[in-house]
Amino acid sequence: MPEFETLVDKFLRDELPPAGIEHFLRELEDPVNLEQLRRIITEKLQQKEYTGLSEKGSIDLMFRQMLAKAAGYESPGLTPGSSGPANEISSSIRLPTKYVFVRRLAAIAAVLLLLAGIGLQIWFHRPRQGPLAAQKPVPVSGNDVEPGGNRAVLTLSDGSQINLNGTDNGVLAQQGSSKVVKLAGGRLAYHMTGPAVKEILYNTMSTPRGGQYQLTLPDGTRVWLNASSSITYPTAFSGRERKVVMSGEAYFEVTTRPLMPFKVIARDMEVNVVGTHFNVNAYADESSVSATLLEGAVKVSAGDHLPMLIKSGQQAVYGAGSGLSLVEDADTGESIAWKEGLFSFNGSDLPSIMRQLARWYDLDVRYEGPISKRRFTGKVFRNLKLSETLKVLELNHIHFRIEGNRVMVMP
Repeated sequence: MPEFETLVDKFLRDELPPAGIEHFLRELEDPVNLEQLRRIITEKLQQKEYTGLSEKGSIDLMFRQMLAKAAGYESPGLTPGSSGPANEISSSIRLPTKYVFVRRLAAIAAVLLLLAGIGLQIWFHRPRQGPLAAQKPVPVSGNDVEPGGNRAVLTLSDGSQINLNGTDNGVLAQQGSSKVVKLAGGRLAYHMTGPAVKEILYNTMSTPRGGQYQLTLPDGTRVWLNASSSITYPTAFSGRERKVVMSGEAYFEVTTRPLMPFKVIARDMEVNVVGTHFNVNAYADESSVSATLLEGAVKVSAGDHLPMLIKSGQQAVYGAGSGLSLVEDADTGESIAWKEGLFSFNGSDLPSIMRQLARWYDLDVRYEGPISKRRFTGKVFRNLKLSETLKVLELNHIHFRIEGNRVMVMP
């Protein structure tokens, strides 16, 4: 295989290290290589059997959308149904040159490979007109369901509540020695204004179904809350440990304080760290709770089991009937995909997929007939409307009917 094709193949499989991705992006500055990439993607898209993607106009449009999404903007002249010669496509795309775009571009490329026929077919967010809109739509009764967004409620120490998506940015409250500040972009922070007071005050942030939010704790630790989740924490840390209690799912970037370990209590699992990055999934409707480590090392305790030390790339899983176990080579990308704006499935069954969709779109899921035993692998953007997301599964012979916020799953 020629060198550039090998590079493309590794890029699409998300197997390139950061330096390799930068090299790949530099190679794409050559119009010849960009055209070769278009040819490779076209060949992969032509392998699809469903209507629309075998049409040249559709392939060119999707290729242009892929690059435009990767670059983080809408490409000039990217209109529904547009197509053109390869040199027009090459000249109209401005590829990213800064590393800030690399992770997004790599994620797009990984998704694109799935579209090419490996695992779950991916249905891109695209204009509703033109060749790509020829697919039979998922039956929708009334309005479609929009994706979730930055929504949360803050409960203060006196029990009063603040709806964070209904308030202006700025200082919201004074809690002991901390000011509670709402920032732009779905973020809340605590700014210490003096020494910690003797009385320990606790706040709780809760996200509803269809909500997510970011939080910076008084010690600088950053927390991302997924939908239908909550975290309770002191408004100022003191003593020998920093302890929080959570439910649902959260990603942590813990500020290092060797003399004051950070402790997360989630269902029956306890995660002890000094300073590291990790994800905890502790939804009540899941059969187990898990802690996935992306950086450093943490100690995990659960039930009557001896504490377990997990390292970067590993995952601790605890189930009431299966005990505490270690996954040596965990799929960390799947664990934090939600934080990166993706649904990620790796051999997932239909009920587990529908639970994720139910939380993000605030759905009531009902099954008509037997539940499919198939498993699915792939990634889907979380910014799609419900009907577009369900179309991914429709292409895999799972059928749905949307009635308001109720989704009927049909054989």
